[in-house]
Amino acid sequence: MLLFLLASIGLLEAHVGSPHIVVEGKAGAFSLRVVVRQPEVVPGLAEITVRVLEGEPSRITVLPLHWAADRNGAPRADVATRVPGETNLYTAQLWFMTRGAYGVEVAAEGDRQGVGRMIVPVNSVASSRKPMPAWLGFLAAALGLVLAAGIICIAWAGAREATLPDTPGTPPRGPWAGLRGGAIAALVVTGALFGGNFWWAYEEENHASHVVFHPIRHELSLQPGTAGGTLRLEFTDPRATNRNYSLVPDHGKLVHLFLIGTGSDPAMAHLHPVREGSTTYRAALPPLPAGDYRVFIDLTHELGVAETATNSLSLPLPPPPASAAPWIPTDPDDSWLTSGRLSSGRGEVGTGLTLELSASPEPRPGVPTLLRASVREASGAAAPLDPYMHMLGHALVLRSDGAVFAHVHPAGTLSLAAARHFAAKSGGEAAARAVEALCGDLEVLPQPEAAELSRKGEIGFPYVFPTPGAYLIWVQAKVRGTVVTGAFRLQVGPPAPGPAGGASGTGPSHKMSDSCATLLVRCSAAARRTSAKVTSGSGSKSKTRRSGFSIAATPAPQMWS
Repeated sequence: MLLFLLASIGLLEAHVGSPHIVVEGKAGAFSLRVVVRQPEVVPGLAEITVRVLEGEPSRITVLPLHWAADRNGAPRADVATRVPGETNLYTAQLWFMTRGAYGVEVAAEGDRQGVGRMIVPVNSVASSRKPMPAWLGFLAAALGLVLAAGIICIAWAGAREATLPDTPGTPPRGPWAGLRGGAIAALVVTGALFGGNFWWAYEEENHASHVVFHPIRHELSLQPGTAGGTLRLEFTDPRATNRNYSLVPDHGKLVHLFLIGTGSDPAMAHLHPVREGSTTYRAALPPLPAGDYRVFIDLTHELGVAETATNSLSLPLPPPPASAAPWIPTDPDDSWLTSGRLSSGRGEVGTGLTLELSASPEPRPGVPTLLRASVREASGAAAPLDPYMHMLGHALVLRSDGAVFAHVHPAGTLSLAAARHFAAKSGGEAAARAVEALCGDLEVLPQPEAAELSRKGEIGFPYVFPTPGAYLIWVQAKVRGTVVTGAFRLQVGPPAPGPAGGASGTGPSHKMSDSCATLLVRCSAAARRTSAKVTSGSGSKSKTRRSGFSIAATPAPQMWS
């Protein structure tokens, strides 16, 4: 049986319904958490908040760096202002005037600690079209009618007065000259109105098709095979054959595909389809329960664009175990979890293993929250973690109605591949290796430091919940070579009153967990050593920033066609 499903259209975000970019990292001697709310239109205003977690800077500045220009073409840096009543929270706003990728450079300056810099790459694309308010449309129409009537009246009066004779006693030419002038003016005004409406419709269509970014179109099909069948992904968008849209590995995988059931206690599968053709990929489906599933596909393109394509899928009943072929994962890191195992904070994830999840501070919309996960043995001791796709772990955040989805990592809501691309473009291989370490890539860190982080059995995920509601969270880690998954429920309340509840992320401060703080310190030190090794080996004299990175996008104009 073949099921064909057309891709749905969403916003250009590396997640769904999450406009915030969150990253925690070291900027020199300072530990910062930067939250950037991306603009929805271009030109647009990006809102930036900087929370200083460690250190006492005397000044914080933000500087927009466009991907197509060097530092000499950048404007003067803006000084972030301290939020009233806060001691370590700063805010700033930056205009993004053109489409493309911007690297927001956050610089923290201290009298004794010197200057530390962090670059947060940000998408600057039109993801939606703002509708005109009804009252403004009525007002514009009324003023347009008044203007049109005025033009006709002026033309009628001018034609009538211009026909009066200059010589006294000469009879006038008659009233028809004024009427003819008014009629001609009415025809001209009517033509201008129709022409203006045609131009407006053309510009609106051009904006919708060439300016607003649309996720890549694709189709899904399900074919019989192993225990759950074979899922085939085909990119039907003409851009798929464009070199700018070639996929690059993120955490070592070209495609991250998530299937999440639509019920109150849904099953989940995290798959990594492998390339079958130039634009087709396939993955063996595990024996998931029958029903409707939401599909989220994380992609990173060659120029650094990170997006999440969405779709839906209906799975039939799997064949009886006796007649079905056993499920053989297409990729060794593929994993799945059946329903009926959601918990509120602690759950079993394997033989003698439990996974606990807590949130600090209390989750509120627009306020940065740290999700702390820990894996424990039956004795209560920390379970050592193996690298799972280069990281200590991964987390999926889904609002129960599917309107919000995010794939979160220990360094924040970033695409490692996009961050590496932007770093390499900005500072070469040295910067690329440095950002891998800063993003928590355990395979880049020195083995003793990576082992120390793994022994703690703890993972921190910084995230900003965009809206209130009931959320489902899956935390994945690898223990003794096996991927374990914990599923949790979390209720995000309404915005708190006062400044703490807004989307600016001005919520209460909190200290990072020991594992998260240790990760930042270790990764920062490893990044400096990695940068020094690469720089000395290549003979480069370029200076490498010690920086944390977030979602990067470096689109070219033809990518909006």
